[in-house]
Amino acid sequence: YDYISKVKYVILLICYELYCCNFNLSQPIDSIHIFRKHTQFNLQHTQTEEKISVLIKEFSNNLPEDFYPSYLYEDLLTAKEKNSLGQVYTPLDIVNRMIKQVFKIKNVNENTKILDPACGGGYFLVELYKYIRNNHPAINKRHIVETMLYGIDIDDFSIFLSKMALIFQSGLNDIKLNIQNRDFLLAQKTSEKFDIIIANPPYLGHKNTTKEYKKVLYEKYDAVFYDKADISYCFFKQGKELLKAEGVISFITSRYFMEALYGDRLRSFLKENFKIISLVDYNGNRLFKRAMISPAIITLCNSGNKSSFLYVKKNSSSKEVYKYDQNKLKDKGWVILKDVEEKLFDRIDNISNTYIKDISTIKQGIITGLDKAFIVTEEDIEKYKIESFLLRKWIKNSNISRSSIKYNNLYLLYSDIIENEEDFPNAINYLALYKERLKNRRECLNGIRQWYKLQWGRNKSDFENPKIIFPYKSKSNNFYYDPHGYFCSADIYLMNNFPSNISIDYLTSYLNSEIFEFYLKCQAKKVGPNLYEYYPNKLNDLKIYIPQENIQQKFSQLGKFSIEILLKKMFNVSDEEVNIIKKYI
Repeated sequence: YDYISKVKYVILLICYELYCCNFNLSQPIDSIHIFRKHTQFNLQHTQTEEKISVLIKEFSNNLPEDFYPSYLYEDLLTAKEKNSLGQVYTPLDIVNRMIKQVFKIKNVNENTKILDPACGGGYFLVELYKYIRNNHPAINKRHIVETMLYGIDIDDFSIFLSKMALIFQSGLNDIKLNIQNRDFLLAQKTSEKFDIIIANPPYLGHKNTTKEYKKVLYEKYDAVFYDKADISYCFFKQGKELLKAEGVISFITSRYFMEALYGDRLRSFLKENFKIISLVDYNGNRLFKRAMISPAIITLCNSGNKSSFLYVKKNSSSKEVYKYDQNKLKDKGWVILKDVEEKLFDRIDNISNTYIKDISTIKQGIITGLDKAFIVTEEDIEKYKIESFLLRKWIKNSNISRSSIKYNNLYLLYSDIIENEEDFPNAINYLALYKERLKNRRECLNGIRQWYKLQWGRNKSDFENPKIIFPYKSKSNNFYYDPHGYFCSADIYLMNNFPSNISIDYLTSYLNSEIFEFYLKCQAKKVGPNLYEYYPNKLNDLKIYIPQENIQQKFSQLGKFSIEILLKKMFNVSDEEVNIIKKYI
């Protein structure tokens, strides 16, 4: 049995003992329907069973009111096991905030039907039950759990946890719960519709799903899901299908759909098919312990005039709240700004006259496939007498700033220029120390690469010739003009192939300017509290201002301070707008 099975077994026993204590029962575990399905986890640890039984009988009357069996599941699983399950539970304060928001929009009565299509540990279902009981005491608690609340989850043990949480909360054990173990996205069409659909859909990028499953989703959800889109997008489409005419959806999901390249279909779908009520953007801040994403809470209505919605921009210690016109949202990316910010952004966009993709090519740095083998120190070079013809100065993301390279004496063994192994015996002997690991790289196993070559060595002339290099993630614009021929890792991108009428000095200065940094950050993908992505798919579609050649040359001769002053004059930036720009950089 693996560790997860042992954890499930312990939780099963705890829930069984609590169940027996709460309802004064003494039946065998496999005679109670809700436990019967999971008795495969019974490992016959009689000592464990006895200890748990004693503990539960002693403490069953002192359990906190908001006890969830899933708390135990979270606490007992290691970080490795949690990642393998891909489950993330929503903090209760967020759950209750979302519930209060939907009930401000949607009145509750005994005919209201509410669905959580990714119910996990039952947090939404239990808090919904508590809210309805507290605010509508006339509605019978059995009616709430049997007629009003519905849950779906693909994981059968999560279903068990949800059911136990509702049973313990309601104090009813003879109830028929509408909580089903199935895949919400593959469910057959049904005539049943819901007033409210509320959830934390799973975060599963394209790398974490099988080709076969994605193929099915591509066909069924092509309106929102294609290529490298996130599976959570499909929940919006399926939710729409199951929503009543006046129904409301509230999802907490990754905020990245607002800017992601493959989020364009979802953005279009949301804008055209719903009235957006509110969007709470956590703006790069992370709420979940394990999920490496920043969330957003979006609340949608299935009908109504598509006008202004409430946008809440959460910062680490403050928030900004303002209205934004839904009709101004663009499929290319949601740039949601205050009026004064938007006027400045639009002016920069209108005056800018050239797309980056029209004056340069952006490429990724080198993927060695095994840095330990190919990145060498001066000591390694001396010890193994590695031939100098193969060595290139090597830098990583952290070495770059806009004004300098902090070089730390590392070299890339650029083995792609080896045609005959006999010509470079010392380098080959050194790499042979790692031969087994190098041979097992995917490209070597497929016969694409010889064992001693780099996984993706790129074209060496791209690195040797003048270029602009920059980190793929950064807190601020760090574009560095490199005339020295540094070779760089895959966490660095390089910009080259400039037309002859473009001054690289001018272009570097412009890319590092406060004007351009503001313009970029208004629409870039924010992946941390103060961290942005600088990927080609976004940069290529940004506009810059390219003046005539003689003006470029004048800019190139100026210091940074003078360049900033001239650019602000060029874009007619007021003192108030200078302060706006400062907030972004």
